Amino acid sequence: MKTPGLFALPFLLLPTLAAADVLSSLNPYLGNSDPDYNPQDLQAREVDSGRNFAPASPGDSDLGVQEILGEYKGLPPIRAQLSTDFLWTDNAPSAARQLDEPSFLWVGRASASWQPRLGAGIFADLGMEAQIFRFDQSNATDFENYVVYAGAVKMLPDLDDLLIFGRFEYQFLNFDQAAVPFVTPANSDDYSAARVRIGAQKVLLNTPRQHLSAGLSAAFDLTADPSALERNEYALDLHYTLLILDKLSATLSYRAAIWDFRSDTGVVGFYTETRRDFNQVVGLELSYEPCKNYRIYTSVFFSDSDSNTPFGANDSKAWTAGLGVGATFEF
Repeated sequence: MKTPGLFALPFLLLPTLAAADVLSSLNPYLGNSDPDYNPQDLQAREVDSGRNFAPASPGDSDLGVQEILGEYKGLPPIRAQLSTDFLWTDNAPSAARQLDEPSFLWVGRASASWQPRLGAGIFADLGMEAQIFRFDQSNATDFENYVVYAGAVKMLPDLDDLLIFGRFEYQFLNFDQAAVPFVTPANSDDYSAARVRIGAQKVLLNTPRQHLSAGLSAAFDLTADPSALERNEYALDLHYTLLILDKLSATLSYRAAIWDFRSDTGVVGFYTETRRDFNQVVGLELSYEPCKNYRIYTSVFFSDSDSNTPFGANDSKAWTAGLGVGATFEF
């Protein structure tokens, strides 16, 4: 059962507490917000209406593109994913940074996505996701994260299958935290944002046992509430997967992102930077697939956020590790 926490804090800490915000506190647990597309679902042989093409080969320059005569697969299925995780962290978020403590937590996640073809090489990108976070530590902040998005994705065969995407996102954070007198009034820190995200992804290595991909993205908030959290984000993502056995794989991931918070100057199109954060997340996951569509995994992640706000109000570091079970369904 949650408790109110501390009712009084030293007044010397008030400037630091007032500068802290819920977005930076919860960032280590939100994971990667960038899309992760499967290039196999976006191959050229799937994109031209009613026509299938063989994979590219060295002989294409002499023979031309080879077409496969066969029935077109039709609309792709809706893909739904469910997972549940039982984790431990050394830095659970709370109403005030000075109250952060180690905690066990449970994470439930559900998502659905659909990528119907719009034209030659272009797919729609539609989906939604919900996450629930529940902490065991009494002062920690339980919260939910919701995201809906709509956009388009395209693979460019002439650029060695470079994949580009753009989409509109709406994110909402809802959480339950105890109020700290004079600092965080109850129900004052729910967060929502509407943004546009663009980016590119590239497979750098793809063998039967190894896969390496990289991505660059930029996200621009159109509006945010609280307005002080309106920001732009510029991110780099790297993912390396090693297939150890037929059903056992390990994935090493790294993400670096810059958050540029901004405020309106009163002149249309001109803003001033109010704060800059540099976020890094590195993780290692070991995954086992006992049967099709199901997997069991264990993971460990380290996140580090360095902000230029005074007194380190928005700086944070957290280790998170545990076990999870996931399932994927198509219909």
